[in-house]
Amino acid sequence: MSAQHANTAEPPALERSRASLAIKPEMKKPAVLISHPTGNQNLRNALLSLVENGMLAEFWTTVAWDRESVWNRLLPSGLRSQLARRSFPDTPKDRIHCVPLRETIRLTAKPLHLESMLCSAERPFSVIGMYRNFDARVAARLRTARVDAVYAYEGGALNTFREARQLGIAAIYELPSSHWYWEQTLLLEEAERSPQFSGLLPKLKDSPRHMQWKDEELRLADCVIVPSEHVRRTLSGVVPAEKIRVVNYGAPFVEAIRSRSDDPAEPLRVLFVGALIQRKGIGYLLDAIDMVGTQVTLTLVGMRFAPNTRVDSACNRWRWFESLSHSEILEVMQEADVLVLPSLAEGCALVVLEALACGLPVIVTPNTGSLEFVRDGYEGFVVPTCNSEAIAERLNRLCRDRDLLASMSQYARQTAIEKSWEVYRNEWAEAVRGAICQ
Repeated sequence: MSAQHANTAEPPALERSRASLAIKPEMKKPAVLISHPTGNQNLRNALLSLVENGMLAEFWTTVAWDRESVWNRLLPSGLRSQLARRSFPDTPKDRIHCVPLRETIRLTAKPLHLESMLCSAERPFSVIGMYRNFDARVAARLRTARVDAVYAYEGGALNTFREARQLGIAAIYELPSSHWYWEQTLLLEEAERSPQFSGLLPKLKDSPRHMQWKDEELRLADCVIVPSEHVRRTLSGVVPAEKIRVVNYGAPFVEAIRSRSDDPAEPLRVLFVGALIQRKGIGYLLDAIDMVGTQVTLTLVGMRFAPNTRVDSACNRWRWFESLSHSEILEVMQEADVLVLPSLAEGCALVVLEALACGLPVIVTPNTGSLEFVRDGYEGFVVPTCNSEAIAERLNRLCRDRDLLASMSQYARQTAIEKSWEVYRNEWAEAVRGAICQ
């Protein structure tokens, strides 16, 4: 894949905004400690927002890799690519604090085939165990940190917020996904409706203790920031409306858009990006692909959660990537005609915004948290959840009508420009300031 087709370099105006971080002396900026055990695109932009607005006191994570390190040049390319996802080049190094031990063991357990022994359920080196240990370390730091607010994420905030409450520090919580009880009810129904995919519903394995842990996080939060109106709705009756602020995620800047074929005789190139689990609607996508037949081809990008006859067969039949870097995903999006994400439950699917940035129309459900930027018939189609027939019908329509596909591509591109990460950073900073001053 050629990098020239998906240049993710930011425009000059944004580069200038990064350079001008001077704080006016007459303005007192709130100091924020932000913590996230791993790191993703929304976390990176929240960090950059704090830097741009002069509000970053400290950033806590598990692993922060220095891509300029001598060691980085000596590593195999695969490991180097994996560690690059844990680098934070826009954050001043003296503000970064790491708690690496448990996460390092967790990451090395899989290739050593020790995952089930060390990292399952809530064991010390599981995701949950790592999050809890990390949370305890951040909480201990609050006792000596001089900050106005702490910003933490779902599953990694309980002890931090308890300490913040004792110290009178504002506790701001980000819930990036649907509320867990709403989601659990939905997935239990799905397990009965589609028993052949019931083994691909990992969130049903969450323990009552883990749920109660997150219940208390929500209760202790002074403000809850969510990425979509969909997530807000799932919190109805759980969190007071005045505590919730909606800040949609943003789309990356993609400079060059590859032209796509307008020949209806060519198969429509369908793309799916996400874990190959039923919460993402993988079964409904595969059923729809079978209904459409030879008019489409399929590319799958995502890890398999457990053995499943249908999913395993699809990975063998179609093009499948277990994992790709962010830039490589944007490249694959440039090669596709439509992204299909028929999720049963999401918070705000980042892959949808990334697809729009690549001029790629989408087929989504209302539960992807994408309705603020995907209008049915414009940037793509919005179909009911759990409905393969609706997906197949929309795919057939796009196969026949390449003018509609081209029109949707233009709408997608324009919407992505309007919903940029720069817009997100401005709105997020305003929400954080409002939460601190309330």
